[in-house]
Amino acid sequence: MPRLPNQVNINAAAGSQWTSGYQLQNDNGTLLDITGMTFEFAIRPTASDITAPPLVSVNSTAATVQGYITVTVATATLLVVLSPTATALLGQSSYPYSLWMNPFTPGATDLVTGTSYCTLVPLP
Repeated sequence: MPRLPNQVNINAAAGSQWTSGYQLQNDNGTLLDITGMTFEFAIRPTASDITAPPLVSVNSTAATVQGYITVTVATATLLVVLSPTATALLGQSSYPYSLWMNPFTPGATDLVTGTSYCTLVPLP
């Protein structure tokens, strides 16, 4: 992976499912060994906010009403899925987010950070 965290802004429609995949690589382009690693994707009101829980939070240890993270060790990929329930909480907004490896541990690493832009859309 290049210097961390990677900066990636994301877009979602409020009340719809949002999905994104991430492949984790070492600086030399080889796949990162993510065996035994845990991951969390969190959206917060501000970058300095440490309130628990965040506005939206999904992790690789358990699916919740807000979504889940699927880890595929063989390809060093993460699939982050936010449910319609989670994106509905965001409404029309722009909030900072981060994707963490081994959150809440001394080795916690912020892999990806950016702004999540959520827009209201008319119903079909």
